[in-house]
Amino acid sequence: MVLRRALFWPYIFALLSCSASIGTYAADSVKLQLRWTHQFQFAGYYMALEKGFYDAAGLDVELIEGGPDALTPIEDVLAGNVDFAITGSGVVIERMAGKPVVAIAAIMQTSPIVWISLESSNIRTPHDLAGHRVLIMPPPESAELLIMLEREGLSADSVNIVPTSFDINDIVTGEADAYDGYISNEPYYLEQQGIDYSIINPKDYGINFYSDVLITSEHLANRNPDLVNRFKDASLQGWLYALNNIEETIELIHTKYAPEKTLEHLRFEANTISDLVMTDLVQIGHMNPGRWQFIAQSYRDLNMTSAPVDLNGFLFEPSSSPDYSLAIRVGGLSAALLALASLAILKFRRLSLQLKETNILLSQQTITDQLTQTRNRRGMVQEAETALKLASRNKLPCVFLMLDIDHFKAVNDEYGHQTGDAALIEFARTISAHRRESDIIARVGGEEFAILLIDSSIEDAKELAQQILQDVRDLKIQARNSDDYLSLTTSIGIAAASGSLETFWLNADKALYKAKESGRNTIVIHEP
Repeated sequence: MVLRRALFWPYIFALLSCSASIGTYAADSVKLQLRWTHQFQFAGYYMALEKGFYDAAGLDVELIEGGPDALTPIEDVLAGNVDFAITGSGVVIERMAGKPVVAIAAIMQTSPIVWISLESSNIRTPHDLAGHRVLIMPPPESAELLIMLEREGLSADSVNIVPTSFDINDIVTGEADAYDGYISNEPYYLEQQGIDYSIINPKDYGINFYSDVLITSEHLANRNPDLVNRFKDASLQGWLYALNNIEETIELIHTKYAPEKTLEHLRFEANTISDLVMTDLVQIGHMNPGRWQFIAQSYRDLNMTSAPVDLNGFLFEPSSSPDYSLAIRVGGLSAALLALASLAILKFRRLSLQLKETNILLSQQTITDQLTQTRNRRGMVQEAETALKLASRNKLPCVFLMLDIDHFKAVNDEYGHQTGDAALIEFARTISAHRRESDIIARVGGEEFAILLIDSSIEDAKELAQQILQDVRDLKIQARNSDDYLSLTTSIGIAAASGSLETFWLNADKALYKAKESGRNTIVIHEP
């Protein structure tokens, strides 16, 4: 993990406290309500406390463990029962409804909330959920899942949605067909039981919301912006430390906060959450006003609120006149001047993060699979619609291919997720080697890929598919931390691109299933 931008404020206070010459000072006592039970999801706050970043910022912080009753802690924040809390992007609904809640930072740049199903159920896309019993947390939690259904054209009546049990075993026992869970958590339980599963991720369908948003009340933000800013900076410093020292962090969480979780489970969480925080793309905690506008409008489109999208005052902005009374009490006027100079440097560096560049990166991220650098499902849909319109005007035939890596779950189980990721990257590189400029390649599921061939016949597609089969069989992928090499095969379904994108995508998917039922490592062409 690369440390892109250090937050210097905690260090300023640490320096001042070490050289204090004017007595002692009383730290500000604050309470932080966590969103769930102790786990790596809150690693940054643990490390801010344990490494002294809160103490250096003049804060005495109490971390309050959460659970099902703490999913929406907004009322506790507004009532003053706690000073800060962690919640989901649904907090914007409360702000639109007039509640004086303020968002300070978004730790996860993309939501970990997904639907999980057993692979044996053949539920792999939102449309596969039709007619099935699916579990969901009460709105606005898991709103990403509902919005994904709406965007995919599925009516609320077509899916049997029931309140969640918070027990992943419900899909194992058949009590439900899909479970709303965190991609960083529940899949680990299934893997430990040797159960194959599928994930439907809203991000693959263009629904990309913030998660684990740090909030406070407007009253505290206005009355004591210095305290809020110190808490924010110390917390983000804790997150940076946690992500740059993962092994130390999971050891501490296991020892002090979550002994019931194994080190392997915490490591699984850490690796997944690191990808969701995206420190390689943006400054940790970054929030884009335009993206919040999009999220708010999405909630309106889903009829979760009828309030106007007015987010004035929703995002916390540090006061232009910071309170240096703590620095003066600790180190005198010279220390306050030092803090002021350091803050000026910090602001200058933050301004160097060009918002325009960030927006471009985030926009690209919403249509690109970050692992393979092919298009994701949303990217395929966007580009395919444009390409197909152009092909139709020019009367060019098109073909759609669905590809699935055979027995990919066994690769992850035997060699680990790092080797699995390496296999996905090599597979994407192999099929991309045959891409013409007009073709579109996308990773549309965990180990599923799609190719749209423009100006190609079924025979052209079959020839290409046969070459891909051979190239994939020729791959030799070295397992991470091992001298072993593994081989792959793939199954391919082909359909003519006629009618709507949804129709021939489904036809290619049906052909893919037939290829898998026929023994895999083969090609099946859809027959109308």
